[in-house]
Amino acid sequence: MKKYIEPIIHILFWGIGYFLILNYTATIGDFRKESGPYWLAIGFGMFMNQIVFYVTAFFLVPKFLRLKKIKALIISLLGGFILINLIESSIDYGYLVNFFSSASESFVVYLIYNSVISFFILLVALSYALIKYWIQNEKLKRVLLEEKLSTEMAFLKSKINPHFLFNVLNSFYAKSLKHNVPELADEIAKLAELMRYMVYETNEDKVALEKEIHHLKNFIQVYQLRIAEEDDVFINFVVKGAVNAVKISPMLLIPFVENAIKHGIDPKTKSIINISIKVEQKKLYFEVTNTMHQRAYGLGDESSGFGLANLKKRLSILYPNTYTLETKEEKGYFISLLILQLDK
Repeated sequence: MKKYIEPIIHILFWGIGYFLILNYTATIGDFRKESGPYWLAIGFGMFMNQIVFYVTAFFLVPKFLRLKKIKALIISLLGGFILINLIESSIDYGYLVNFFSSASESFVVYLIYNSVISFFILLVALSYALIKYWIQNEKLKRVLLEEKLSTEMAFLKSKINPHFLFNVLNSFYAKSLKHNVPELADEIAKLAELMRYMVYETNEDKVALEKEIHHLKNFIQVYQLRIAEEDDVFINFVVKGAVNAVKISPMLLIPFVENAIKHGIDPKTKSIINISIKVEQKKLYFEVTNTMHQRAYGLGDESSGFGLANLKKRLSILYPNTYTLETKEEKGYFISLLILQLDK
C-alpha cells in the first residue's frame, strides 16, 4: 500500500489545484467562456507546469546529484526553464489567446506571466527532489550501518582472534628466516598482508583502488601456492589507467576473482584466467574471464566470499544507478564485466 501513497498524493494535489483554478477564473471572469472550452487553456497551462515539476524532480535533480554534476544541473534547469516558457507562451499567444481576457496583450506579457508561475513550480520541484534525495540517502546510510554492524558482530563472534593469527604468522616468518627458508618467509608475509587488509582496511568506506588491486594480487599469489609447477594453469593480470587517483569500496572486486578461481581451474586441463582493470574518465572497467570446466578444482564453497548474488545487492546499495554488471558464457569462457562510476 505504501508504494501507492505518493502517486495518490500527486493525483489529489493536481486535481484539487485544477479545480481551484477553474473555480477562481469562473468567479473573477479572467477567461471568456463564450469563446469555447476555456478549461482547455487552463488544462494546457497545468500540463506544462507538470512537465516542469516532474522532469525537474524525477529526472534532472536525481540524475545530476547522483553524478555530483552541479554545474550541469544548473545549466539543464536554466535551459529547460527558458525552453518550456517559450513554448507555452508561443502556444498561448498564437492559439489560445481567444480564451483569455479581451485586453490586447503582447507576447512578452504572456512570457512574464508563464515564467513567474513556472519559477514557483520549479522551486517546489527542487525542494521536493532535494528532500526526497536526502531521505533516500539517510535510508541508505542506515542500511549500510546495519550491514556494517552485523558484519562486525559476526567477526567478533569468531573463535580465533585476528591479532593472535598475526602473532602466529609473525612467529612462522621469523622461524623461516632463522632456518634460511626465504621463499617460505615471503609466502607467509603475503598471507599476513592479505589478512591485515581484510581485517583493518575494510573498516573504511572507501580505499584507494591501487590498494584493492594490491590485495587482489596478493590473493592470487597466495592461491598459486596450491598450484603445482606442472599444472597447466595461467592467471594473467593487466592494469591500465590512473588507478592511484580514484577510490573504491573495499572487497568489491575479490568475489569476481574468487568465482573465476572456483569455477575456472582444472589442473588436468588447460585453465586460463584473465583479469583486466582499466580506469578511464573516472570509470572503472573490470573484466574477469575464465575457462569453464565441468568439474572445478578451485576454491571450495566455504571460501566463496560475498558471492556474486550478494555482490549485486551490495552494488545497488553502494553505487545506485552508477554501475553496470554483465555476465555471459562465450566459446567455453565465462566473462564478468563491471563498469563503475568512481569518486576521486
